[in-house]
Amino acid sequence: MAKIKKTALFIVLLHVPIALLLVISEAVFASFEIAMLSGAMITMGSLYAYRNMIHAKVGEVEVSDHKDSIDVLDDPYDLYDDERDLEIADVKAVIKAQKQLQKKAILENTVKNGSALISIYRVIPYVFFALGFIALQNNHMLHLLAYLIGLGYGIVIGYLISREWFIHHS
Repeated sequence: MAKIKKTALFIVLLHVPIALLLVISEAVFASFEIAMLSGAMITMGSLYAYRNMIHAKVGEVEVSDHKDSIDVLDDPYDLYDDERDLEIADVKAVIKAQKQLQKKAILENTVKNGSALISIYRVIPYVFFALGFIALQNNHMLHLLAYLIGLGYGIVIGYLISREWFIHHS
């Protein structure tokens, strides 16, 4: 409950100076506000989606070959490991096999991490971003400088809110 109150107060205090943009013009205010909201939502959605992906991946991690500190001190380069194959007959074949494994791992990681790229938490803010820009342009209210400044401002605001909600208290 404290996070909600703190975030609400932050947003209200944030909008006091932004409301002064109405003195300049409604177009400047609308451009700034839509861009700021878009930037904040995109940042928050991205950080939330990646946080969820990381939490899911941490649960999948298995510790397979654990060496204790004495083994590391006695044999830091695994020179005396019994299971180690000291003879490599064909270095080129080994290198080729490793490259194939690396390509396969890259493809698998891309597919596994694709869920964060197309997460609903990221898609909706990008749709808002695109539709907001189109609406401003079609209504002849797009003020590009205010839009770009608002976008940068929104990214910072989104990060600060995300840090409070998702990062520090994870």
